[in-house]
Amino acid sequence: MGPGIFLIVLGALLRFAVEDNVPHFNLGAAGVILMLAGLAVAIHGWATEQRERTVVRRDRSSDPGDPTRIVEETTRDRWTR
Repeated sequence: MGPGIFLIVLGALLRFAVEDNVPHFNLGAAGVILMLAGLAVAIHGWATEQRERTVVRRDRSSDPGDPTRIVEETTRDRWTR
């Protein structure tokens, strides 16, 4: 999502803060295009975000001589909103 925000800020700067005339190039239009591209990147990142969780499972044996086994697994869930 970071690159999308960067593009939105860069586009806003070109659109609203820069007052310059470049021949055959419209800075305002380029700023709007960058803002829209940044919005698309941010929405795509938000929609395909991954969530990570770690589950720790302890298996205890009834035999006092057996040590407790600890199993740790990391699960990455892909979820969409």
